[in-house]
Formats: sequence, structure tokens, C-alpha cells
Amino acid sequence: MLIDHAQAEFWLLSDGHFLSSSLHDNGEAFQQFSEGAAGKEMHYQAEAISAFVDEALAKKPTGIILTGDMTLNGEKASAEELSALLAPLQEAGILVLGIPGNHEIHNGWARAFAKDKEYYADQLSTDDFKNIFAEGFDKANSLDKTSLSYSINLNDTYRLFLLDSCIYDSDVNWDDPNTNGELKASTLAWLKTQLEETKEHGQTPLVFLHHNLYAHNALLTDGYVLDNADEALTLLNAFDVPAVFSGHIHIQDIEENAHGLTEIVTGSYSTENLGYGVLTLSEKQIEYQARTIDLNTWAKATDQTDDNLLNYTKYQSAVFSESTEQMVRKQLDSVAELTEAQIDALCTFIDDLNQALFTGNDQYTKEQIQAIKSSDQYQLLATYSYFLKQYTDSLLTDQTPDQSVIIALPLAD
Repeated sequence: MLIDHAQAEFWLLSDGHFLSSSLHDNGEAFQQFSEGAAGKEMHYQAEAISAFVDEALAKKPTGIILTGDMTLNGEKASAEELSALLAPLQEAGILVLGIPGNHEIHNGWARAFAKDKEYYADQLSTDDFKNIFAEGFDKANSLDKTSLSYSINLNDTYRLFLLDSCIYDSDVNWDDPNTNGELKASTLAWLKTQLEETKEHGQTPLVFLHHNLYAHNALLTDGYVLDNADEALTLLNAFDVPAVFSGHIHIQDIEENAHGLTEIVTGSYSTENLGYGVLTLSEKQIEYQARTIDLNTWAKATDQTDDNLLNYTKYQSAVFSESTEQMVRKQLDSVAELTEAQIDALCTFIDDLNQALFTGNDQYTKEQIQAIKSSDQYQLLATYSYFLKQYTDSLLTDQTPDQSVIIALPLAD
């Protein structure tokens, strides 16, 4: 057993997309890249991770679980610098357990930026990943020989399964990374054997992976939901897995299926807000709570002088809003009938809905949905942009709270 008591707390960190400071000079090429980074905040990542580490050192959870896309595009230097930033946690006895995301292993997008040019950067390999994020593999009770999956025999109550759901080349890759995910047949066979052992020991299995098992948005399925999700769910349901924890889609969301298996997606630590999840485990229940890091307060407490850090909440929200505006204006670029004022209003309209989606605050009453669909902005979208109307409709369907959930464990026989 990894710990000799029933109570445990893990903080879940997903999709940080960290880029090492050694790989850019804040020059023209990096600035241009940052402006098109799909809402990811690229300039204060080390400070954001440092604030997370300081918070964890103060509250001392059992461990941190990184659910993939921890590097921007699989740069080896990014993984090494991130590991160094997280090292104080391990020195304080806090576990750091990691699994890869689709951006991690042999990513052909790995780049360094200098002045007005970008260059290929050293890619992260499977061996690099095992060496840099070694603790999970070192403390595992079982390793899957055909992927970077492993299990952690936590205590008498829980066994954790950290699964590699990514599709990647076995050697250096110069092409685009594969966004899709799957669990290999060999990995599923290993998982089945481990779940049988977990059942024999009377433990509750919990699963962590990067890709999603459910469609958390009607338009965000291809490349997000596991290619063999049905097969994986059949196995997990057969062994009464109560909860699965994932990332990838960058939104904070919680969904449950008919079998009672809850999937909890922790939002991206690099977009909209510095969100992470707190998972509390006891003999009787599993509790999840979404939280955020207050970088404004951290900046003040650590005597930072950069105005963007001291007002980080406003700054990061503006970065996210600018990305949404780029998307909206691109969709409406060829629509001559709309005035600039109308386009501005549509950008604000979709930005408000988008921020609610990504932070898990997208539950609307029937009256609120009716008001949104009766608005001038919605009517303009219905007339001039099928895609943006469809996208807006997809943001109005969530009926379940996404910030927290408590799952009771079945009583022992």
C-alpha cells in the first residue's frame, strides 16, 4: 500500500501546455505564436505553476495527478522545467503522478522561438517521460508493458489507474500530433486483469486518463472522445468503476451515465482561469471540487511588480476573450450585411457563453435559455452564421452542476 490510512486528497492538474522559458526569447516569432494560441496564456506560466506549488505546499494534499498535455507541444525542455518547478512538492512528501496527453510524446509541433524565426525543439519520448515524471512509475504496483499506463495501490480502499490513452509514433515524428485517443487492446487486457485483482481485494478502482469517455459538448466529440470509448466503458461498468477523471477538452464538466459512472473533466490550467480539481477520498465517499489559483494575491504576496501579474484575473480573461473574438470574426469575415457594432456585440455575446462553458458555469434555466434565444444577437447568428448558431446551441444544453460532486461508495458486505 502507498499510504496506510483511508483518507487521501489529490489535486488534479490538466492541460497546462507549459513552454520552457529556455525555448523562447519573447521575440517576434513567439509573440506571433502567442496571439494565435487558442486562448492559452503563454507569458506567465512559470509564475502560475509556482503559485500552484505554493498553495499545495501550504495545504499538503497527498499528491498531484497530471492528466496530460502538461507541455505545450511535447518539448523535452518544457517537461524538464515543469518537473523542476514541481520538485518542491516531492521534497515535501507530496506525490507527483503523471500521464501523457496527445501533445506530449513525439510531437512534430515541438518548437523553439528566437527573434522572428521558429526552430524544431527536442521531442519528448516515452523513455524521457518515464524518467522526468518517474514517481508514478517507481511507485506503481503494476506497469502496462505496451503503454505508459500504470496502477497505484493506494490503500485498502482505493486503487488508482493512470491510463495512457494517446496515439503516438514510437520514434521522432515530423508530422502533426494525433489528437484522437484510444486504449490499446493490450492495455485493456492489462486493465481487466488489474480490475479483477482490485475486486478480489475489495478496493474501489478510480481511473485517470487524458481523453474523454463521454461527449461533453455536441460539437466537441471527434478527437476528444476515445475512439473505443464504448469498449472501455463496457469494461469499466463491469467492474463498477464509480468515477473517471480526464482533461483534453479544456472545459470544466461533470457527466454521469446510466450505470452510475461519473466522468469528471478538469478544465485547462492555461485558459480562462487557473482551474484545478481537488479530489478527496475516504472510506465512505469520493468528493470532487473545482478550485482556482488566485494569482493576483500570490503576485502581491511575493512582491511581483508586473501589472499583468498583479491583475492577472483581468489579464487572463482578456487573453481568452481575444481568442474568442478571433474565432467569431473569422466566421463572420465574409458577411457584409453586419455592421462593426453588431459584430462587436456578437463577440461579447459568444464570449460570455464561452467563459461560462470553460469554467463550468454553463447551467441555464428555461427562462434564461429563452432570453438568450430571443436576443438580437442570437437572431443575427441564426440569419448569418449556421456554425455560430449551432455552437451557441451546444452551449445551452448542460443540465448538471460542474463544479462539485459527491459519490457515495457502496456499503461493504
